[in-house]
Amino acid sequence: MAEVYKLIHPVKYFNDYINRNVRPDGRKFEDQRNIKLNVNAIKSTDASAVVKCGNTTVVCGIKLELAKPKAEEPDFGFLVTNVELLPLCSSKFRPGPPSDHAQVISNIVADIFANSKSVNLKDLCIVPDKLAWVVYCDMVCLDNDGSVVDACIMTLITSLKSLTLPKVNYDVETEEISVDTSIRTPLNINGLPVATSFAVYQQSPRSIVLIDPSAYEEEMCGGTGANLIICWNNGQFCGIQKFGGSNLSNEAEKKTLIIAKERSKLVEKVIETCLKNEIK
Repeated sequence: MAEVYKLIHPVKYFNDYINRNVRPDGRKFEDQRNIKLNVNAIKSTDASAVVKCGNTTVVCGIKLELAKPKAEEPDFGFLVTNVELLPLCSSKFRPGPPSDHAQVISNIVADIFANSKSVNLKDLCIVPDKLAWVVYCDMVCLDNDGSVVDACIMTLITSLKSLTLPKVNYDVETEEISVDTSIRTPLNINGLPVATSFAVYQQSPRSIVLIDPSAYEEEMCGGTGANLIICWNNGQFCGIQKFGGSNLSNEAEKKTLIIAKERSKLVEKVIETCLKNEIK
């Protein structure tokens, strides 16, 4: 009966819950969903991770390649991120070229990761102007139930933390390259960036902020995704992005920053614990 009511009167259904200071899935406004994380789930990749936040599931696979650095950046390597939202993850997506929403999500993930400065591209250079690593990071959403950017950043940084680079020998005279996969060095990662999504719902006279929104909550708050995304990296603020939705008061903005900072500490512990268990 509740599903029929939700289908016929979606806004009223949502408001009935919000008026009782609870969300349709039973969470309070500041409660996040459970996180499940698995490292090196795909054996055919150089590194991988799968994360499940509530029902949102994203898998990341990393592949390495050697290439010549750009002429304007001779001592820099490459880190390429890409996010795919397959028809499998939501009925909103169709087969074919990436949708506009998928491209927006991919750009957001790339911007957040670049702003966090977690990877120094100079660490990926082997021989300046001659040889560098290209790190391809492909993220695929298997189930999109909201806050997909949070899951993408989490699975991306976990995969990179578990990545090791083989030893490469380069002969300058003959330009011959040899790769020794038996000797591997972990990629240097600066911190653990964590993105936290919020949906902003206007219920006059107040604006209600929902942390870690589901896809249904994102839709009810007037967006195709989260209205607000905040990123912290080891206690350092490294980015905020606002996408539509209602305006927030200064007090509400400060509150979201504090919530995102506390959540980042929790997610960092989850990632570190998962990586330690993998080493054991």
